[in-house]
Amino acid sequence: MKTIVLRTVAILPFLLVSSCSPNRGFRFYGEYEAEQSRYLIQVISQGYVKSGDDLAESAFALVQFCPTTHSTGRAMRMTLTAAPGQWNKIESDDVAISSREWNWRTSEGWLRAALAQAGYGDVAEEEIKGSAKVIECSLTGAKGVILKGQIKPLIVRRADIVYGYKVMKDRPPREWVQSSELRRCGTY
Repeated sequence: MKTIVLRTVAILPFLLVSSCSPNRGFRFYGEYEAEQSRYLIQVISQGYVKSGDDLAESAFALVQFCPTTHSTGRAMRMTLTAAPGQWNKIESDDVAISSREWNWRTSEGWLRAALAQAGYGDVAEEEIKGSAKVIECSLTGAKGVILKGQIKPLIVRRADIVYGYKVMKDRPPREWVQSSELRRCGTY
C-alpha cells in the first residue's frame, strides 16, 4: 500500500505539469447516428485549450454525413474552423451553400438546407438540433464533446478523445486533420 501511495505522489506532479502544457491539445473522433433521418455523422476534430480555459478557442473539424439503410441522401463533407475572437466558420464543397458563420442562430438552418441539397428528405427536427450540437461541440475539446448518454435525439456510436495531443500551432488549422483520415461512407 505504501508503495502505491509513493508512486501516486511521484506521478501526480508530472500529470499536473503535462496537462497544463501550452503545446498540447486534443483529438476527437465521433460517430453519431440519426436513426429517423437515416444518416450517420462522422467527426474528426483537433485543437487546443489554452492554459486556464475549459474550452478550446482554436480547433478544426472534418465532418462527414453518410446515408444509412433506405436513405435517399448522399455523402456530404464539411469543415469547421474555430479561431479566437471569431464565430466558427463552416465550409463545404459538396453543397451549393456559401461558407458562413456557424453559431447558435445559423447552424440549424445551414444544416437543414445542406441536408436537403444532399437528398435527405423528412429530416427530424430534433435530429437536426442534435446534429448541430455534436458538430459544434466537437470543436470545444475534452470538456465539451458529446459522449454516450449525453444526447437523446442521436445514437452515439463512438466518441473517443485523446488528451495531450500535439497540435502544430504554426500550421494553418486546415492542416491539422487530413481528409484521408475520415473513412469513406460505407467502409465502416
